[in-house]
Amino acid sequence: MAAVVVFVAARCWFWWVLAPTWAGVRLAGVWTGLAVGACCFFWWVILRVRLEIGPELVVAVNPWGTQRLSVEQVTHVTLGNWGAEFHRTDGFKTTAYALSGMAGYAGKVQGAKRFAEVQAALERARRPA
Repeated sequence: MAAVVVFVAARCWFWWVLAPTWAGVRLAGVWTGLAVGACCFFWWVILRVRLEIGPELVVAVNPWGTQRLSVEQVTHVTLGNWGAEFHRTDGFKTTAYALSGMAGYAGKVQGAKRFAEVQAALERARRPA
């Protein structure tokens, strides 16, 4: 789908180069905007943001990259505006966008059960075997 929209945008720009008109540039601009939107959407969806908490490692796959933290590096986890924030021993935070959308509007917290599951999984991973 995104490839089709990109193809149509490229074709519009090609025809505009051959015969430049205001209508042509407007049409090419609209298709370019749609192409950028479609590519960003598929980039976000296909990447499948996720959070994995294992016995030794916390892996947050975000649209901007993958962060791997050892469980010993994580001091605690809080709920931020963009997802779960893992506070590290060096003072920095790593955000897991897989849990975004849990912070509700007007201070209401949605998905408290899911966030509690993340906290519980982190505590289980910290316990000695």
